[in-house]
Amino acid sequence: MNSRIGRKLLLSIIICMVLTVLVVNIFTVHLSGNSNDQLMKTQTATGMNTLVAAKETQLSRIADVLSDMEYSGLLRSDAPAEELNAFFASKKKTESDFAAVMDPNGNIVWKTDNFRLADFSLASARTGYTGVVSDSNSGLALQSAMTTDDGGAAVSGMYLTETSWIDDVKEQSSAEITIIDGSTRIATTIINGGQRAVGTEIAASTSQTLNGGNTVESTIDILGQNHYVFYRPMYDINNKVVGAYFAGFSAAESEELKVQLILVSTIIAVVVGGIMLVVIGFYAIKTILRPIQEAEKLADSMSRGALNEPNSDYKFGNDELGDFVRKLEFTKKELNSYVADINDVLSQMATGDFTVKPKVKYLGDFIQISESFEQIESALNEIIGNIAQSSKDVKNGSDQIAEGSQVLADGTTRQAAAIEELSASINEIANKVQQSAHNASEASNVSVQSAEKITRQDNEVKNMLAAMEEIKEKSDQIQNIIKAIDDIAFQTNILALNAAIEAARAGAAGKGFAVVADEVRNLAAKSAESAAQTGELINATIAAVDKGTVIAQSTAEIMKEVTELADRTNSYIGEISTAADDQADSIEQIKIGIDQISTVVQQNSATAEQTAASCEELSGQSAMLEEQIEKLKV
Repeated sequence: MNSRIGRKLLLSIIICMVLTVLVVNIFTVHLSGNSNDQLMKTQTATGMNTLVAAKETQLSRIADVLSDMEYSGLLRSDAPAEELNAFFASKKKTESDFAAVMDPNGNIVWKTDNFRLADFSLASARTGYTGVVSDSNSGLALQSAMTTDDGGAAVSGMYLTETSWIDDVKEQSSAEITIIDGSTRIATTIINGGQRAVGTEIAASTSQTLNGGNTVESTIDILGQNHYVFYRPMYDINNKVVGAYFAGFSAAESEELKVQLILVSTIIAVVVGGIMLVVIGFYAIKTILRPIQEAEKLADSMSRGALNEPNSDYKFGNDELGDFVRKLEFTKKELNSYVADINDVLSQMATGDFTVKPKVKYLGDFIQISESFEQIESALNEIIGNIAQSSKDVKNGSDQIAEGSQVLADGTTRQAAAIEELSASINEIANKVQQSAHNASEASNVSVQSAEKITRQDNEVKNMLAAMEEIKEKSDQIQNIIKAIDDIAFQTNILALNAAIEAARAGAAGKGFAVVADEVRNLAAKSAESAAQTGELINATIAAVDKGTVIAQSTAEIMKEVTELADRTNSYIGEISTAADDQADSIEQIKIGIDQISTVVQQNSATAEQTAASCEELSGQSAMLEEQIEKLKV
């Protein structure tokens, strides 16, 4: 189930089933606990009755052996042994079955291999009997005896130490079975360590009670397991107590039956619960889950606002859930009608018709919607009326403002034109004044540069005079050097002459030295000649320097006077340039003021034009607003 309610419902049903199973089991355990003893008694009694009945069955079977021998013509003392063996082999059921034939003299003429009776006699056999016999040699046995056709006797029987038949009894009754000879267990279904628990003695008190011909019922421990037991005296053919029958039911068997009972009751409870789960689930799906799912779909469509979706075609029952869904469908229908009416009213309002009224009668809290429509209509009537009157007033005012703004714009335009002409004249004067100031400034710069150059020239003349003096000093020094060179040349010439004389004296050995002396003499002669020429040039230079010094001094005096004149001229030109700059600054301030006035006038003109245009636009919009308002129905 995908439904959350379905899962919860399924969980609730399962919990109920589990609780039902638990209650059934607890009740079963309680009942089984209360009836456990009774069950054990019943099972024990059933085992005992089954044992006695099985004993009687075995006696009948044993008696039938002799009857069949008689019917077959073998019940005589001279019957062939081979035929008797074959006959008995066909009738034998257990290994403890035995038989014997006695002749009229009391002698046993045929017997089975396991025949070991010591007390069997012709006298007792002739009387005929069938029952339990206690033999001094073989113990308890089931026997049947009768006379033969020729005056002898025949016996058949089964030793009670045989266990196959009591095993059958246990299988039939689920009870433990034991055959007791006197007070000794000779055959039992109780197993101890893989062996049958035989050869043990029963309690003396139990044996005494049985010997008195009484039964015993009690609960005893057998091999560590609690048993409910039933003892019954065993009588022989002489009606004497020779032993006992025992049937016991183990508590383990009872517990097993108890567990089986619980298991069966649990299975029945689970099966019944499963059937109930299927039935309840089918019923829940049909009567609860399906309607809830359909209701959920309806609620989902309403939550999504899909009020036009068709309702479910499911046929709901006449119960609370059906009533709920029908009310939900009615609510959906009403909401759809409300939404359609609201949409119609708002659509009419969207087209400008505010006279429309709701056509649906609103109920409950939805009455506020109708009241809200009425309030909206009333408020809009008042607001639209005020807007209409305001639009008319705005239109009249905007017409007057537009007319005044147009006049202001025209005057401002003329004023702006005059300001532009004045600004052009001022700009022209300013340009000329600025040009004059520029020229004066250039002249001042030229004058300054001229003064600087004259000053620099005066300095150069002074430097030239200093250079002349220095040249004169250096010329004097050169003359001294030339004199020294002339003296050196003279001395060299003398030394060369002496060297030539000495070379001549030396003869051939002084030829090379004589050549050197000649070269030295020639060099000395050239040095003297050059020194003479240089002296003449130095003297001429000194004369020219002296003349240039006189001229430079005269030029320096003139340059001094020119410098003074240039300084006075530069001062006058600076004053003119300063005055021209002041005039240019004043004209620039006037120009700036005129520009500002022109800007303001142009802004005023543009503002007036914009105001006029806005007023025209406002007037147009007012007319359009008035036209639109006239379309509204209030």
